Amino acid sequence: QATAQAWLVLQLTNSPFALATVTSLQFLPIMLLSLIGGAVADRFPRRKLMFVTQALAASQAILLGVLVVTHTITIWHIYVLAVSLGLINALDAPLRQSFVSELVPLELLPNAIALSAMSQNLGRVIGPAIGGVALAAFGVSAAFFLNAATFVSSLTALLLVDGRLLLAAKKSGKGSVLGQVGESLVYARRTPTILFLLIGTVFIGVFGQNFTTMVPLVSNYLVHASPAQFGLLNSCLGAGSFLSAIALTSRGAPSVQRILLAGIGFGLALIVISLSSNLLVSGVLFVIVGGAAVTYSASVNTSLQLQAPPDMRGRFASMISLLIGGTSPIGALLTGGIASGLGVWAAIMANGIMCCVGMGLAYAYLRRVRGPGAAFDLGMREASPAPVTPPGAPLLAAEQEAALG
Repeated sequence: QATAQAWLVLQLTNSPFALATVTSLQFLPIMLLSLIGGAVADRFPRRKLMFVTQALAASQAILLGVLVVTHTITIWHIYVLAVSLGLINALDAPLRQSFVSELVPLELLPNAIALSAMSQNLGRVIGPAIGGVALAAFGVSAAFFLNAATFVSSLTALLLVDGRLLLAAKKSGKGSVLGQVGESLVYARRTPTILFLLIGTVFIGVFGQNFTTMVPLVSNYLVHASPAQFGLLNSCLGAGSFLSAIALTSRGAPSVQRILLAGIGFGLALIVISLSSNLLVSGVLFVIVGGAAVTYSASVNTSLQLQAPPDMRGRFASMISLLIGGTSPIGALLTGGIASGLGVWAAIMANGIMCCVGMGLAYAYLRRVRGPGAAFDLGMREASPAPVTPPGAPLLAAEQEAALG
């Protein structure tokens, strides 16, 4: 669907800024509502809520397909449906990420999150390739209907899960949702390793994770790709993500070194992409970008889940959704604005540079709070001093010790 939607927007408008606007509208609800969605995920049964969000996402895809088939689609329809999908994802993303902790014991959480990333990114390999073929052979509507059909498998999987075998999830108290959001933010501010992760992720999210904007721009304006080749570039991105996720399934708890190298490598690869006009070279570079992106996001997600009190895991998962997905409206508009004014190459290069700057600032903060003796090879366990534990989180220290060995 992402492949078809991006191509459809450019066909209707031939405007990089319109494409950036769609991305912004799709991720704006995530920026505004992710933290509230995380609080909801900490209060109610996650599996039942996920069934609702997945069914709504399928309906959104069907409606897009119908509008295209009936030749009534306009850019305003895409804008409205992008907002609706963003509302769905604002709740669905923290639900999916925190639900993993109900499926496996805590010591297996790093491997489980990596497996989850692997399955998601397998779709990023297959989906764009199918989308490119569908665009060329059957038209845009086919991609939307195919996406809707895939939700049958996720809905069936949720129905097949035996709720009696799930690990009991500790639910948050009955205070106000906004109060619980504030509690998690205070906890993050008082925990240096968590704040280190969030600082870096702000830059990666704003300037790096705008793939729905950057890949079409590179495809159309730098390498001048056909529809099938556009799908190939997306598949290269997904292939790197998939291979990286496979590697992470056996790596255990993440380290500061891994997170820093992934973030910096991600930024450097974007800089090189901005200088390439060759399809093959850009494809290889997108494999590297995809690998670095999933290494970074899965490692940060794992670190936050391990360091979060049991009743805050949904809220910490929502912070990742906010910083990686929810900041996309800002990044997409910046990318679209720079691309329109200075050129696509300048926009992609600026994004890569800012990703590297953000990782540098995050590491500088960690060195400042830990002292000049901090080194790149220190893992998350050594880099995690006992945080100030808020009321209602007495299990944090014991759970961290169990998880990190």
